Amino acid sequence: MDRVVLVAALNPEARERARELLEDQAAHEPVTDRQGVFLSDSEVVFFFEGPEAEAAVREILDDPVRSTAVSAWLPLFSGPLHRAYEVLFFERGDV
Repeated sequence: MDRVVLVAALNPEARERARELLEDQAAHEPVTDRQGVFLSDSEVVFFFEGPEAEAAVREILDDPVRSTAVSAWLPLFSGPLHRAYEVLFFERGDV
């Protein structure tokens, strides 16, 4: 199971526009088995999980047509969109 997490700092006052983008994108078909977006006042975190999640995310970022979903976010970022690497993950019942 692959997990990909992408993080970006938001420009001040970008949170409301981020919420609007999320509402628009909620109607789109997920690209992985599980995905989510976490939003704070200053950051956005994109989470993707599933078999070949890394390949699915790369395919979107590398495809000029599909990457338009990301391009709407770029003006909201105060820094680069970057990957956060998993260093620890727990599930109940893991030993």
